[in-house]
Amino acid sequence: EIDRVCSDPEITFDQLSQLKYLEYVVKETLRMYPLATLANARRCMRATKIGDYQVEEGVEVMCDTWTLHYDKKIWGEDAEEFKPERWENGEDHFYKGGFIPFGLGPRQCVGMRLAYMEEKLLLSHILRKYDFVPGPKTQTPLKLVGMRTTQPESVWMHLKNRD
Repeated sequence: EIDRVCSDPEITFDQLSQLKYLEYVVKETLRMYPLATLANARRCMRATKIGDYQVEEGVEVMCDTWTLHYDKKIWGEDAEEFKPERWENGEDHFYKGGFIPFGLGPRQCVGMRLAYMEEKLLLSHILRKYDFVPGPKTQTPLKLVGMRTTQPESVWMHLKNRD
């Protein structure tokens, strides 16, 4: 897809918007590995009831992003699998609140679109010249560390020229 769409040395905004499969890969990665899950925490400003639960004013409420992003009722029985194709039919999960790597609603991250654009631009430039290949130190599956934010314990990948 990148070779077909981004044939010029410079990559335009229009070309980035045509990289649909790359967008699916980025979204599926964010679904499986949400980085800043605490961004989905809020302080209750007044006593309220959510479903059967009474929430008092001042209580911190945090959405469990990991469980939400792996919920088989939302994502299907293959929720544990990396499957970018699940995004081909639109973003139904996003609008239902099942995909929240950048939050949701009025407090959604204002940098979300910029982040998507930067990720696609960086990956496009790299993947036009190189393939990522695992090496002897590559961890599969990734071992994640951290509590407030998560990251891989280590990432060892090799870049192979695409000559």
